[in-house]
Amino acid sequence: ERSDTIILLHIDPRREEAVAIHFPRDLRVAIPGHGFEKINLAYELGGPELAIKTVRTFSGLPIHNYMEVDLAGFQNLIDILGGVPICVDRPMHDPLAGLAIETRGCHTLDGAEALAFARARHVEGDTIPDFSRISRQQQLMRAILNRVLSAPSLLNSSLIAEAAQNVSTDGTVTTADFVYLGSVIRDLAQEDPSGATTFDFRVVPSTPAPDLIDGVSYVLPLQRESDELFRRLRGGAPLGNLGRVLPQTALPPANVVVQARDAGYSLGTDEATAYLRRAGFQVADPASAPVGYTESVILYRPGSAPNAQVVKGYFPPLAVEEAPPEIFGDMTQVLVIVGPDFPQGATP
Repeated sequence: ERSDTIILLHIDPRREEAVAIHFPRDLRVAIPGHGFEKINLAYELGGPELAIKTVRTFSGLPIHNYMEVDLAGFQNLIDILGGVPICVDRPMHDPLAGLAIETRGCHTLDGAEALAFARARHVEGDTIPDFSRISRQQQLMRAILNRVLSAPSLLNSSLIAEAAQNVSTDGTVTTADFVYLGSVIRDLAQEDPSGATTFDFRVVPSTPAPDLIDGVSYVLPLQRESDELFRRLRGGAPLGNLGRVLPQTALPPANVVVQARDAGYSLGTDEATAYLRRAGFQVADPASAPVGYTESVILYRPGSAPNAQVVKGYFPPLAVEEAPPEIFGDMTQVLVIVGPDFPQGATP
């Protein structure tokens, strides 16, 4: 058995932020006692203990707890939530994973469908399948997080206790710990004045190896960037753009901070906000449009053009323009201005 997905969840009170770091499953790392191998082999060679030791050795971070969810458990978790609403910018098919999303727009995935979405590796348009898969997993996790935070009843202790039955742990984690973790995530969201949840998604900076190594294809860590990412995590320093983007892979909605601004169409602004949250963006609460903007348009902060293109995939009719940084606030990268001309059907 090899681990399908490895995520390190780092919660640092110094930064008042939770960071989830994905490890590509083909990442070439030193597995203690076994030399250099793909990181997902650690679980097969030594179970959770060796997987933990491998991540700890690579990152230099202490690992306090371990949680494991098998495929059936993941399906059950999604079904306990009543499914997860998610919006996509194109149809998605992967017969091997069982993924069949026929149209762009919004869908509510049940447990089996969400599992297919998270595991798909053969979706048309993917350049590096495993990297695109991580991007979709982050989008799905953000959409789940947005759903949970928009419905406080989903963080009640009895529901969390039921969900915890589908998770294996290291033996020191109790149901009370799961309840506490839920409260931490809820508090992080409430403490962010913009309304954009302070839950960050990153990937170990890496790139596919140009050639086979001993006949095996690997993903290689970009050592300088990777070392710096974990150094900043250990020190509680801002992470900048480290680990946000993977080569030849579109920026995931989960890492785009966007806000809908009302330029005379409040209902459309609320609809756009809900649509963006279901799509798995990091969404700030709606607000009034900046002075001088009266028509529907996508605006981006200088340097955030790629972020704006991800948003445009969800609002194809809207033009995209650069705008002065002072209109965005501290965190927001992209604004969707919603005016009376906002196109019908723009939020399916």
